[in-house]
Amino acid sequence: MKRLFLAISPNAAQLDTLTQLQANIGGEGRIVPRDNLHMTLAFLGQCSAAQQEALSETLARLAHQRRLPAFEVTLNTLAHWDKPKILCLKGEARDPQLVSLFNLCQRLAQQLGLHTSEHSFQPHITLMRKAKALPDIKSPTLTLNGHALHLYHSQSSEQGVQYEILASWTLT
Repeated sequence: MKRLFLAISPNAAQLDTLTQLQANIGGEGRIVPRDNLHMTLAFLGQCSAAQQEALSETLARLAHQRRLPAFEVTLNTLAHWDKPKILCLKGEARDPQLVSLFNLCQRLAQQLGLHTSEHSFQPHITLMRKAKALPDIKSPTLTLNGHALHLYHSQSSEQGVQYEILASWTLT
């Protein structure tokens, strides 16, 4: 069993913006490593090899049929969410293509008997975990263009959590 999720990864310039923002945050908490920065569309939880294969095959077929939509989302609000104790850069799901892709990922998870979100979709990139409060700094505006959907494997180690991309599909 592997702990998996579907997400979009920022490009190099966006990662630079995010890591600069992280450097300015200060305060208590754990900074999310640069290689782990992403925008989750579906946390799938523990997946068997058969579930992973079925998911990958379905997404490959949908990508081939050009049914995985590219999108754009603006993340421009720094937020502190008390319940999970995270600091994130968030935005609004205004692009219908983004909402469509989120809904598709959730439907696939449900069809495969995997975890689905209990909350409404809030596009965000987590910058810090175990955050105590919202810092008094200006939020940058980051426009994330979704051009590829990635299947990530979340692995815990002594160095912390590491995310490995297992597969990717082009969004069109």
